[in-house]
Amino acid sequence: MSRFLDLATVLLLHKSSLLIGAAGFLYVRWQSGRCQGLAFMAATFILLALGSTIAGLGEQSALPYAIWTLGSFALGMVAYALFWIGARRLADNRERSSDWLILIIPALVTVIAVRTGFYLDNLSRATVFQMGAIVSMGAATVVLLRDNTGERLLARYPLAATLTMSSLLCLLVILCLAAPGVLPVTAAEIFFLQILCQFGIALFVLVFVKERAEARLKTLVEIDTLTKVHNRHWFFSQLPDTPAEGDAFVIIDIDHFKRVNDTHGHAAGDAVLVAVAECLRGALSKTAIFARLGGEEFALYVPAASKADASAIAESLRAAVEGQRIEHQQVSIPVTISLGISVAARNSSLTDLMSTADLALYRAKGHGRNRAEQYQPEAETCPEPQAIEHAA
Repeated sequence: MSRFLDLATVLLLHKSSLLIGAAGFLYVRWQSGRCQGLAFMAATFILLALGSTIAGLGEQSALPYAIWTLGSFALGMVAYALFWIGARRLADNRERSSDWLILIIPALVTVIAVRTGFYLDNLSRATVFQMGAIVSMGAATVVLLRDNTGERLLARYPLAATLTMSSLLCLLVILCLAAPGVLPVTAAEIFFLQILCQFGIALFVLVFVKERAEARLKTLVEIDTLTKVHNRHWFFSQLPDTPAEGDAFVIIDIDHFKRVNDTHGHAAGDAVLVAVAECLRGALSKTAIFARLGGEEFALYVPAASKADASAIAESLRAAVEGQRIEHQQVSIPVTISLGISVAARNSSLTDLMSTADLALYRAKGHGRNRAEQYQPEAETCPEPQAIEHAA
């Protein structure tokens, strides 16, 4: 491959790939202003392209040797420090003022370079430069794989792999310069592979941002913003078109919720909703089909449950809520729930199942609240809706 690659052409492509990557970062940063880290990655690519340009001018004797060697070296050190900041902020989408402390490292290295003059030696300068890149990309790989946010974005893995590959190529550059002719590849070939890695880094960073945006949109569509449990839209998307015999629908309503709002204020009502939602979610398995339907109403769908199982689950939820203490502004607010249970018979429709669960809930309300009632056709006498609403 080397006969098709001359170093001057490869270096031109190298700069072009950096500028294209920077343009991509800046465009996405402009389109999605909330995404952290992209501006730093764009700055990294721009500074590396600028350093490469200065080095190219120096090689053509357009700049004094001491100026272009120190200038390109210092720009590279700063660029790799900024890359680590960008990767860290991209990984967890958080901004920290302490991140700027990393710039102390390139400043110290540059001061040492000036004091010792090692930047005037090609091998020494290249070795320190490439080691800076290796450390930066290695640290970036660690923060990306750590996944402190729990987002489970799959793009972090190919991005980490590309950064690892780029680090290995930097190591090969050092070996190639230290022992010319020993490796079966030339510097031009290594730089060409680095171009591919730079495109890969830019690509997977943008995919990472896209996955995060999609995950955020999915959360907005499926998660209740107040209680952080699933919402009505998600709940009904999980239900079968026709319930199987034995499937149970449980509707849950907070008792006297209007009284909480009227007595303690809507902030207290929100606190009660959040506390009850957390309590119910904590008492259920992670795979439970459970959601807030709206207002003070929640729902649970239990596939293939016997009447006894459905009643036991409902009773455990009732007891869990009754047993918790909800404090708001140093005031203890007692909270209970009523639950209506309906178990699907053969040929039941989802509408029938929900309607009968509603009737069972009315029955629980009419019998004093803080109880779970199962729908029983032969015993069902629905209280007047006005009476239920008045006492809700």
